[in-house]
Amino acid sequence: MTGQPSPDLLIHCLSGKDGRNPEAYRTVYCQTLHNLLELLDPAFTVFTSSTSVYPQNDATEVDESSPTGGTPTGDVLLEAEQLALQANGAAVRLGGIYGPGRARFIEAARAGQPLPFGAPDAFINLIHRDDAARALFHIASQRQPGIFNAVDDHPSRRDDLAESIRTGAPTPAHGHKISTGKRVRNTKLRRTGWSPRYPSILDAVESRSF
Repeated sequence: MTGQPSPDLLIHCLSGKDGRNPEAYRTVYCQTLHNLLELLDPAFTVFTSSTSVYPQNDATEVDESSPTGGTPTGDVLLEAEQLALQANGAAVRLGGIYGPGRARFIEAARAGQPLPFGAPDAFINLIHRDDAARALFHIASQRQPGIFNAVDDHPSRRDDLAESIRTGAPTPAHGHKISTGKRVRNTKLRRTGWSPRYPSILDAVESRSF
């Protein structure tokens, strides 16, 4: 912006309205972020990415050093992450967001209906809307460059989690069940001083924070 000072902070937090296809993702994430960086030249940038960049599907634990990519939309998100990192900014990989107005999983679990967002034996990595916002604000305030996973403390199998929501019983340990998906760790983000207000979706259900 000619004659205008550069902003201290840019948080790129958008969602593609045209569906989950690479073309829509490239427009919303890569092109928009590129244009904003060129136009505004912010002092610090935070790009909101997704844990979907991790392709693992064998219930393994993953962190920011784990392999990524291999899917059309995930590869586009990784390109956008690089734009933020090249600007000495941060990419925050959010888990599945739930909260007020976003309670499909909770509602399906309570009703005994088919669960959204994947197979029953797959792990789901979630974060409450307020914890996601707090993570973005925390990284922005700290001016922490790099990649960070923003998820709660308890990745769980979808069927186990649904049963706990229905009954109020604790989610059982993984044990030796055959499972799919991945278990995303938030250790790096926690080391910066952030912690989730809702360590599990069960805490949010108990406090009716959705």
